[in-house]
Amino acid sequence: MEANPSLQAPQFSSCTMPFIMVTDWPYNMGEVLAQLANIVHTFIREKNVTDDTATLVVATPAGLGLTPFHHVLLSPYSRYPVVSLDELSARQPPGAHVPWSAEGTHVSCFERAVLCKIHGVKSIAPLARAVLAKLLAEQKLQPPDPLGFAPQPGAALPPLATDTTLRVVLEARMGATRSIRNLHQVVQECEAANRRGFNVGSFNRLSCRILHTGDTPQLHGVNRFYANLAAVRSAHVLVAVHGAGAANCFFLEEADGRTALMEIRPCTFGTTHCGWPDAYMNSQLSWAGNRIRFFAYNVEDPEQCHPSDYEALAKADPTAPMRGNEAMRARDQHLTLKPGPFVEMLRHVGSLLRNETAYKEAQASNSLHGYAIPGGLRLAPLCAKNVSRTNPPGGRFIQVQ
Repeated sequence: MEANPSLQAPQFSSCTMPFIMVTDWPYNMGEVLAQLANIVHTFIREKNVTDDTATLVVATPAGLGLTPFHHVLLSPYSRYPVVSLDELSARQPPGAHVPWSAEGTHVSCFERAVLCKIHGVKSIAPLARAVLAKLLAEQKLQPPDPLGFAPQPGAALPPLATDTTLRVVLEARMGATRSIRNLHQVVQECEAANRRGFNVGSFNRLSCRILHTGDTPQLHGVNRFYANLAAVRSAHVLVAVHGAGAANCFFLEEADGRTALMEIRPCTFGTTHCGWPDAYMNSQLSWAGNRIRFFAYNVEDPEQCHPSDYEALAKADPTAPMRGNEAMRARDQHLTLKPGPFVEMLRHVGSLLRNETAYKEAQASNSLHGYAIPGGLRLAPLCAKNVSRTNPPGGRFIQVQ
């Protein structure tokens, strides 16, 4: 037997109960929302498997640490901070202080423990409401206007329900896949459209801001995550390429259709391969009653889509293996958006917010979602095929460069 006091003379804690969770994709925020924190919410708040005296433990590969979103998304469900399995099982000197145990000191043996392989998908909305309730009560969503939407620095933001400026947040996704390469050009077109006169629905102004979600020396860790959520909460519309960033939509203000996710899908991903993306945010927001609206912006113009870094590398080197299947490569394309059709899509979205009648009419006329095609924007139903200026039936085409 190894020379470890916990093994030589074990003392089993009756006060601390680890609730150990194993899950797929533990470092994808969207999957953690859908398949980890969401199921924990079900176990603890709905099925009463345990209560907030349990210590939540996430098993991570190779002893990797937890991220800020693990700490924030699981925080409503335990009075103790969430820990990794590596932290729980670390060899500590006797009496070492830790924040995660009922004793306040490191314990290694337990009278009771729960081990769960967490998997499954349910509505994320109840989880998001629980997280927001805690963060709002603790005033954690700071600063109140991270992206500077207010008309003057330091001024209070008008309520989303009454503000006549359509406030749009665009997620800046970095890396080898799914980046929008000309975000600043898109924002410049927003500003130009505002100067020309942006009058649509109940809005008479347009304001677009870019959200960088990564850590900086000035803002990092859980405070960065709080600021990201505050930024999302300050907007009517969150624009994100399909992926984990789009999951931030669950932290938009949930009401009577005054906010929306506009999800961008690269070429063929929202048409040929539409079953994949449609199963995520569209389904989730529908399960929650469409209180937060969903709009797909399917880019079907080859000039706006470019291979991901890994696909470009494989094409440049005939000896290199091609990763992924056709649907994955479609999903991972980079984008250079044509600003004109994009802003027209924002006009369309703005015309349907805070207007239940207009929203239902767009659904009935097969013109709810957008397809950026050569020459402009085609409004059509979700998952349309062979989209052109005249196809599918219904909807309409807006000519714009």
